[in-house]
Amino acid sequence: MGLSGCAAPANEPESKTLKVWWWENDDSALATGWNRAIEIFKEKHPDVTVQYELKTYEQMQQSGQLLLDSNDAPDVLEYLKGNATAGVVSQAGLLTDLTDVAKERGWDLDSTAQDVGLYKDGVMGSGQRYGLTNYGEYVSVWYNKDLFTKQNLTVPTNLQELEQAMDKFAGAGITPLALGSQDYPGTHLLYELALANMDKDAWSAYQKFEGDVDWSAWEKAARTVQDWTQKGFISKDSTGIAAQDAGNAFVAGQYPIFVSGTWWAGSFADEIKDFQFDQFLFPANNLHPGSGGNLWVVPEKARNKELAYDFMEITMSPEIQNLLGNEGAVPVAADEAAITSPIGKLTTPRFNELLNSNDGGLGWYPDWPVAGLNDVLVAQTSDLVQGNVTPEKAVENIKAAYEQGKPSK
Repeated sequence: MGLSGCAAPANEPESKTLKVWWWENDDSALATGWNRAIEIFKEKHPDVTVQYELKTYEQMQQSGQLLLDSNDAPDVLEYLKGNATAGVVSQAGLLTDLTDVAKERGWDLDSTAQDVGLYKDGVMGSGQRYGLTNYGEYVSVWYNKDLFTKQNLTVPTNLQELEQAMDKFAGAGITPLALGSQDYPGTHLLYELALANMDKDAWSAYQKFEGDVDWSAWEKAARTVQDWTQKGFISKDSTGIAAQDAGNAFVAGQYPIFVSGTWWAGSFADEIKDFQFDQFLFPANNLHPGSGGNLWVVPEKARNKELAYDFMEITMSPEIQNLLGNEGAVPVAADEAAITSPIGKLTTPRFNELLNSNDGGLGWYPDWPVAGLNDVLVAQTSDLVQGNVTPEKAVENIKAAYEQGKPSK
């Protein structure tokens, strides 16, 4: 990565404290890697006290701006990427600009996974660097290999083959898709289907406000969701199912297909004992939901910024990157040869392929462009599954929320 070393400064005062916050549970791959990073930090800074606090995702989503603006702000914390979160607080002057720090320390951050740390006038993807990510994520199609074999099915290579496979499951009395349309799996599926009808220019128009959005791509996606429900590929009961419950149902072998992210990889590897599972990218798509992960940021009010930079640097070191990969996370700078766990060997190379793709790659997430869009997407997807709204009306509602939240030029 070209990251410089993190030798402890001489004669560090004993009273120095590094305050670190994150929200990942202790049994997660990320927490395993970051706890090891704290151990390394302590070895390099024996006279510094590390004060760690576990927060929650909801806490940071709802109160992050207030916490960052407090005199008790930490020195470094995990923060949500995106226009409505990191974009808002960077524009409000609450985050330290890391652009010069990255140059001075020789951080190699050319990977497109690091675009999530760049913001210009609150819009993600370009401008000054306000955050650093040390892991990535992408949405794929997880599938039950045993159930596929039982139905004599192979991995589909296009949307038609995927529909044929689901039709065969439905004909055998099996609902193919584990879908929590009360939550993000529903919106991710809708977005996958919209991305199937987008090129890079159409994507840039939607995510970066570069040109006019092609809402016909979304109408085709909405029609497909409704069509799949009518054909029995999606259960109408999924509107009452949360993401965790949908994932649990896949783990239990109740559904052959689950469209969701690599954040499930570690738990699937640990919990699925009764069948073989695998993943494939949504067939024939060039763009896939995904990005670099959430960010390490340094509040403008942080008291020990140099120590924060040292900690961030350690999380990008080969030891931590390879550990993340072997634990089931998707590192942004690991040595693929050092990833030896089966789940790491499954997800890490595919992420690197997406990063290096010339005609597509990571398509971010559907709710990122404007604040409040996620709630609208979830509601409209649920209504599509229930048949309470036409595809045209659903997209009209999504478009209205998008246009309302769109930044003025």
